[in-house]
Amino acid sequence: MNQAWKSYPSSIRLLSIAAVIFSTGMACIWPLVTIYIHEYLGKPLTTAGLLLMLNQGAFLIGSLAGGMLFDRWGKMKTIVLSSLGIIVISLFLGFTANFTAYTVLLLLSGLFYGMLSPVMNALAVVLWPEGGRKVMNMIYVALNAGVAAGSALGGVLASVSFAWTFFGNAIAQVCVFAMFIFILPRHLQAAASGQPDGSVELRAADSQASAALEVPRDAATSVQKVVWGALVLLCAGLLISWIVYVQWTTVLSAYMQSLGISLRQYSLLWTLNGGLILFGQPLIAWIIRRLARTLRAQLLLGTYVFALSMLILSQTTAYAGFVAAMFVMTIGEMLVWPAVPTVAAEFTPQGREGFIQGLVSGTGSAGRMLGPLLGAFIFQTFQAQGLLYIMAGLSLLSVAFFVLQGSMQKRGKRRGIQATIEK
Repeated sequence: MNQAWKSYPSSIRLLSIAAVIFSTGMACIWPLVTIYIHEYLGKPLTTAGLLLMLNQGAFLIGSLAGGMLFDRWGKMKTIVLSSLGIIVISLFLGFTANFTAYTVLLLLSGLFYGMLSPVMNALAVVLWPEGGRKVMNMIYVALNAGVAAGSALGGVLASVSFAWTFFGNAIAQVCVFAMFIFILPRHLQAAASGQPDGSVELRAADSQASAALEVPRDAATSVQKVVWGALVLLCAGLLISWIVYVQWTTVLSAYMQSLGISLRQYSLLWTLNGGLILFGQPLIAWIIRRLARTLRAQLLLGTYVFALSMLILSQTTAYAGFVAAMFVMTIGEMLVWPAVPTVAAEFTPQGREGFIQGLVSGTGSAGRMLGPLLGAFIFQTFQAQGLLYIMAGLSLLSVAFFVLQGSMQKRGKRRGIQATIEK
């Protein structure tokens, strides 16, 4: 384990520690938001659901804005603005019990969290461009480790006072802010000095693709159109995957209760999810070596696994079936979520790392917004069986989008290479 940790550059190890602390603080709050609104502020659950949807909308806007600011305004300036915004809002949330003020602060919190979230992946791309799926998987695992720790810590803090969940988050974000301010700049400077002078049109994963970047202006424009088309297809597949995944946190939780499965048993499924993400990396490494040696294969396999989990649920109402389906869904999650930003990074134009990772992060937020509404409508119209079959079908639609994305990306590389030969 220690040897594997040392195989990462020091800048990535630092970023991973920051990601753990960042998500630990965030997880002190978010699992308890619905309970806080319903029980502490005395509002109905429908109000809590509406606020969470609006929060995800603010997160989406923040992701896009943060990504553009990261590229155009400056990396450290974007980090400082978003980090300070989170810290200040968390402190205010701890001191207010007014519902109107809480609503405004929750939306602002989503905005600033959205600005900072894509920074983690964008920094990983900038600090270690050769890291590929290895670095993205590290950030993914680090964020989930923080979620596991923060969820447990949030429960302890809430038992003292709900205000301390917000204060705990503020303290964690102060630590992240200090790491970014006092340690990160020298790593960014080192990464910048290690890059060749001059601009390139695109970043690619291999030397042939890199050679394809030096192309005539007309050919470069054609290649760029294909690449941006591939990005749209990638985000479409990710959006649908999130719509499928989020059913576990919304409609399926209510469905399980209607079957007589307790909330405690439902919570244990997420314990399984977190434990598998943290301790199941050797299993995922084995699956990738045997079944998904390329990023494209990893992405497709993970999406097929999403469909399989829904089909398992369609054939059972027993708790053991839900355990099996959650195990399968988590395997799919561990394959898909790190693969998407890695694929996006492969054809990211230099200087646009923030925007592309912000777009990927915002797409996930859009899926978390649309998923509950679409799932509830399908459930009411077609019942549980209909929902599960439709979600399995949507997973296969994601597969189609990812296949088209891969084909379009290859076409862009071929055009670039051909243009270079003709040049």
